[in-house]
Amino acid sequence: MLRSLIAGLVLAFAGSRANVSRTILSCAGIVVGVASLITVVTVGDFGERFAQSYTESNFGVADTFQVDIMEERVTDIDALETDLKRAGATTVSLTSRPEGELRMRAGGTAIPDVDTYVVDADLGDIRRINMAAGRWFTEDDQASLAPVVIVNQNLASQIGDTADLQIGTDEWVTARVVGVVEATALDGGWNTAYILRSPASAPVVFPSGAPGSGGGGGGGGFASLSYSVRTEPGTVSDEEFMERLASASWRWGVKNKGSIMAYRSDSGEEMGRLLSYMSLGLFGIAAITLATGLLGVLNVGLVTVRERRRELATYRALGANRLTLFITVVAESVVVSLVAGIIALSLCYAGAAVADALVADYLPSDVSLYVPFQGVLVGLSSAAGVGLLAGIIPAWRALRASVVAGLRE
Repeated sequence: MLRSLIAGLVLAFAGSRANVSRTILSCAGIVVGVASLITVVTVGDFGERFAQSYTESNFGVADTFQVDIMEERVTDIDALETDLKRAGATTVSLTSRPEGELRMRAGGTAIPDVDTYVVDADLGDIRRINMAAGRWFTEDDQASLAPVVIVNQNLASQIGDTADLQIGTDEWVTARVVGVVEATALDGGWNTAYILRSPASAPVVFPSGAPGSGGGGGGGGFASLSYSVRTEPGTVSDEEFMERLASASWRWGVKNKGSIMAYRSDSGEEMGRLLSYMSLGLFGIAAITLATGLLGVLNVGLVTVRERRRELATYRALGANRLTLFITVVAESVVVSLVAGIIALSLCYAGAAVADALVADYLPSDVSLYVPFQGVLVGLSSAAGVGLLAGIIPAWRALRASVVAGLRE
């Protein structure tokens, strides 16, 4: 058995080298089909990673809720944040705009059209934050004597020296910039700044004063608040979260439940569903292409067996058994298909490298285009499978051929 296997493989490699033109002809269709499969896997993997990065950086990780309270004033922000966690949130971060018109200037020059958000350090656990420079907020920044700010790349390019940044409504306060984040789709090409909610920033971002626990603070509370909250996956639905939150709204001064909006902000499921539909369509096209290549290899194999009847009959006459002959024909087909698969894989690697170089500037820093390992497995295994299937019928016909008739040709 082992001797027949080894002998068959040796004859298969010899046959492939002796018939280069036939080998190239057999490879052509397989190269296209396998390259299509690898491309589908590569595009699917890239799309999944890009969609995940896009949704997590713009809207939050899986099971992230956006909570907006409008029209009515929140009188007890501590009670509100406690009830957010009681409703199912594991991580809570303020994502509100400052009260009044917050201005910014650098080096004495005003910076117009800055989109400003007041956030907590926990936002880094809710959204994917891609830092271009510096760092994200930490709990130690709460003790800072100056407001702590992070800007996006658009704003950083206008500020220049980030050490010279001032913010304020009525009075200017020098802020401390600790990081620069990559621009996201939510920025829309605008200047965006994130200010950490802290004792140092409170007089600037909430000049009317923050309410204390139990609603005893001054300034009448917050007129509008927005939160990003993260929940455990699959533990609470939109309706349940909204119902739990609305049932406790009286504790923080909101009587009209219509003033509360709570909804899933992440879109990972929708993006994943769309990508799966696209992948199915692309896989169908690639499968048809690969099947066409299989038929090409099968046809060439049948023609080859017919042309090599004398050669195969000579092998039989010299002592090669039926198993050796079968392995010879099948292995030659598999070898040709694997060569085609390696060529297709090389082309896909080159194409992915070129494409990544062209689009790298438009992608998040944590996303790149490359051929994944599963693409290599799918490509080479499909090539070997096609070769195996395409070699069985010619091998079966070779076994049925008469040795005497073959030697007479």
